[in-house]
Amino acid sequence: MGFFDILLLVAIAAFALFGLWVGFIQALGSLFGTILGVYLASRYYEVMAGWLMNYVGWSGNTARIVMFIVAFIIINRLVGIVFWFIGKVLNVVAKLPFIAAFNRLAGAVFGAAEGIITVGFLVYLIVKYPFSDTIIAKVAESIVAPYALGTIDMLLPFAPEAMRVLETTIDFVERIVS
Repeated sequence: MGFFDILLLVAIAAFALFGLWVGFIQALGSLFGTILGVYLASRYYEVMAGWLMNYVGWSGNTARIVMFIVAFIIINRLVGIVFWFIGKVLNVVAKLPFIAAFNRLAGAVFGAAEGIITVGFLVYLIVKYPFSDTIIAKVAESIVAPYALGTIDMLLPFAPEAMRVLETTIDFVERIVS
């Protein structure tokens, strides 16, 4: 197991610990933010990457990856803030003894799931838009990366239906806001 694998595992463990720390509602919101972030970032990162290539002069693949990550983080954190408020409202119930333990454990599970999905999508982007032969070699040698990519491969068949539902919801919200 190389340094790259350790880095991926530490990232997943950090997500699990975050879920343990914040609890079920916020970890669920963070997982939802990850899925929504991947969906929306994948719709708009190309346009943003074109702007970045013109403005900064980076290569196409580097600009694509950077703009996907930036868009993903912004969307993920905005959704996270919404669920943070929901979690604060429900915090009274979450302090009951049995519920508190369940809240933390479920938070860790959802946090780990978010970590695996996030790591999987980052590895997917690295493979899809290679910008460094060294990093591609590390992915090829990795023990963890194929499992993370396998998770993404399992989720991709559900993506079209989930995206249609999400698009319908987004369109509905846009009509209400307009």
